[in-house]
Amino acid sequence: MKGFMGASFDRGCIGNQKGAGAYSFLGFLIIAIVIVGGAVYFPWEVFKDGKDSELASAKQALARKQWDSAISYYSRAIKANPAEVSAYLGRSTAYLQKGDLEKALKDANTFIEKKPDAAQGFGQRGLVNKVLGKNDEALNDFSKAVKIDGGYAWAYAQRADLYSRQKDQNQALEDATRAIQAKPNFVEALRLRAWILSRDGKCKEAWEDFKKVEELSPKDALSLQDKAWFLMTCPDEKLQDTGQAMTLAKKAMDLSGGKDPVVLETLAEAHFRNNDPAKAAELQRKAVEIAGKRCPDGSCTKEMQERLQKYELASRQEVRTGYEVLPMDSNN
Repeated sequence: MKGFMGASFDRGCIGNQKGAGAYSFLGFLIIAIVIVGGAVYFPWEVFKDGKDSELASAKQALARKQWDSAISYYSRAIKANPAEVSAYLGRSTAYLQKGDLEKALKDANTFIEKKPDAAQGFGQRGLVNKVLGKNDEALNDFSKAVKIDGGYAWAYAQRADLYSRQKDQNQALEDATRAIQAKPNFVEALRLRAWILSRDGKCKEAWEDFKKVEELSPKDALSLQDKAWFLMTCPDEKLQDTGQAMTLAKKAMDLSGGKDPVVLETLAEAHFRNNDPAKAAELQRKAVEIAGKRCPDGSCTKEMQERLQKYELASRQEVRTGYEVLPMDSNN
């Protein structure tokens, strides 16, 4: 499972065509990307296998992304022992992965009621509220989580993302740094901090974080394409390198198998900036097609469509179909 910030965290765009919503596509991919990573960085130590075979099976199903099976096992565990609070938290996570947000929220609330001193409950509810678009409630939950557990890196990172989306980059940077201090090799928090720094025009500092991300996850497509986009869009022209961006974008493309729309459009932009708008348009069409299947109402592909129009306009062949070249005098 990939990092949740690759989706729920907005990589930003540092004031170029992609804009603040550039990475918003992943934000709309609630099930495919945004939430899945939450399971990766969630503190699973709260769940204990013990001798309970139902809980053990549920945890295994959750790790394998078998959401329906996980829900079934957790439900059995709850029925057998309603006092087993960890089952509510696990089932909430599975419901969230499936997109059943109301049930995910209900289970998170039940866990908090039964164990109000556990930071993980507020972290889980914060994530559900974040996906629901209830940012104020989410901020409140993440704040409660880190108050209970001052070393809760995951909650700090989630709160940092929300602050960044609200244009409070100073607070976002502070929280992202806290997340990294608590967990130095937290790749997604490093990626997040890099984009926060770049939005603030601190490209050199952002570059250092991007380099560390690549060192920690050299085969992660999203990390590579993030770095590629940065190399094409950073306001500091001394750091821009369209050639290296192209290399990274192609590598990300190979790693993703051409199935990730964000990677596709990063490669499209690389071709555009290397004077091949026709290829850029071809790749962007594929990105829009894939994104459209995951977001049928088109709400998450608006900017992708606008970028496609830019590429198509640049690659258009000008033809004069109504230009008269023959003499008008019939005597000739």
